[in-house]
Amino acid sequence: MPEIIVNETLGWQERGLHYGDGLFETLLKLEGRIPLWNDHYQRLRKGCHRLRIDLPEEAWLVDRIARETQETESSVVKLIVTRGSGGRGLKLPVNNRPSIFVFKYPYTRIMDKEMALDVAICETRLPINRNLAGIKHLNRLDYVLAALELETKGMRDEGILLDTDGFLVEGIISNLFFCLQSQVYTPSLEMAGVEGIMRKQILNYFKTQGVRVEVGRFSAQLLMQASECFMCNSVQGVRPIRSLDQSQFETGPLTRNLMKLFNTRLRYEQ
Repeated sequence: MPEIIVNETLGWQERGLHYGDGLFETLLKLEGRIPLWNDHYQRLRKGCHRLRIDLPEEAWLVDRIARETQETESSVVKLIVTRGSGGRGLKLPVNNRPSIFVFKYPYTRIMDKEMALDVAICETRLPINRNLAGIKHLNRLDYVLAALELETKGMRDEGILLDTDGFLVEGIISNLFFCLQSQVYTPSLEMAGVEGIMRKQILNYFKTQGVRVEVGRFSAQLLMQASECFMCNSVQGVRPIRSLDQSQFETGPLTRNLMKLFNTRLRYEQ
């Protein structure tokens, strides 16, 4: 295992600060445990491999998160891994010493009556970039711009992002699914976006149930024709879309079933 810097304060030469040279995971700690931890770790491992950052051993990370969050049984945890400090300009550091940051935030369960989302399609576009597509890297300025845009759209809970070619990608903090004539769709993340943990869980579930999911590049117009649609992430679970711009949607049977299955698991079962 490489030598690790566990940061209590941010160094001036930290590459995560200068270049966004790193990755992060947002975890839900619930009643002392982290649901879906293995999936989070595997995504982080995949991202570190892509960026050629040495990742500490899994047991070390688990222990570090436990120590940093020992004062609370339930919280939202952000784990950041960077390439470390040093290197003039874009030159890589001489020593291979990744930095680890662990932050914790209060967790408040979303009540059932608050689950439905009012959503808007953002004009902010995600650039097509196969080098970074799928992984949860620290370069999030496109999402920051989308969040700023969403504030101008009134009482909206989430925004839907398209890529620069005009195809659906995901939400600002969640992935997207929708149904049309009994066919389930979810946007491809091969060119932009983040391979969400809850998205993976849902895709695996559909596979076990023999439900075919069309993964591809879809237009916003197709989404507007959907009979039901929902968004998901590993902290909030499955959340139905109630309105999308001027269009209204019902919470359909597929979405209700997934909410019952995955939201219950997230909040109660360990």
